[in-house]
Amino acid sequence: MKTVELDAIRGLIKLPGSSLHIGDFEEHIQMPAVRESLNTWYEQDRLAAFAYVDEFANLWFEVAPGCLTRKLETEIIQWGVQIQQQRNRASGEQSSLDANCEVHNTERIAILIRNGFVQQSVRSLLYELPVKSPVTQAPFPAGFTWRHVTAADPVEDLVDLHRLAFGTENMSVDYRMAMMHAPQYEIDLDLLAVAPDGSLAGFCICSRDEEDTSLGNTDPIGILPQYQGKGLAKALATVGINLLAMRGVTRVQTGTSSDNLGMQALADSLGFKCISEKLWFSKKLDE
Repeated sequence: MKTVELDAIRGLIKLPGSSLHIGDFEEHIQMPAVRESLNTWYEQDRLAAFAYVDEFANLWFEVAPGCLTRKLETEIIQWGVQIQQQRNRASGEQSSLDANCEVHNTERIAILIRNGFVQQSVRSLLYELPVKSPVTQAPFPAGFTWRHVTAADPVEDLVDLHRLAFGTENMSVDYRMAMMHAPQYEIDLDLLAVAPDGSLAGFCICSRDEEDTSLGNTDPIGILPQYQGKGLAKALATVGINLLAMRGVTRVQTGTSSDNLGMQALADSLGFKCISEKLWFSKKLDE
């Protein structure tokens, strides 16, 4: 993929009226699965649309304003299906093809439904907190502390920590490396909670928006099951918020899923307010 084409994709994502706003594109494009699957459609010399399927079987696509047709949307969906079917055959799995969009994005919802996607019960929630000055630091449980990631930390350990904290396989070495090579990544904001015995107990990956440095993020946050319920997540999150505030951030966002009641309670306790929701859709793939 040529740099000029990537720049055109970045420009399309940021266009007023764009329907998806792929905020994680710079992380996604670091992933081999994304680079290998990225496809583009042109209208004469103008980029009309692009799409890719990430390594977790999520279809991401954007269409330039004024370029959407039934033919184009069908091509995009069929292409995404073919990519995931190829991966399923290679892995022996039967993963569905998933996609998401804002709850008010009626056009995108209609596209997904008429192309065989079924809405799921889970939603992605985005919270925001205005920050005028450093917030009160929540105390760490006795014996616990924090540090940031260093070059000496094996990425495999960070992946294992994420998987154990969330009880899923939805993190890989490729994706963790992609996060760490994204332009907005700062190692001093990649935070780790440390247990009394020196082992890793949790994490909170913070960042600043690449273009709007007044906007920060504390997401994802994860704590190992045996240490949950002790206030560790709140303590680590407030460290992150204050580090961001010291860097000039005035708004902090964090995200979670609708079934993560603990994270929702944490956001509420810190004063975050939910500002948007994304719906998830799934399409079963038949060979």
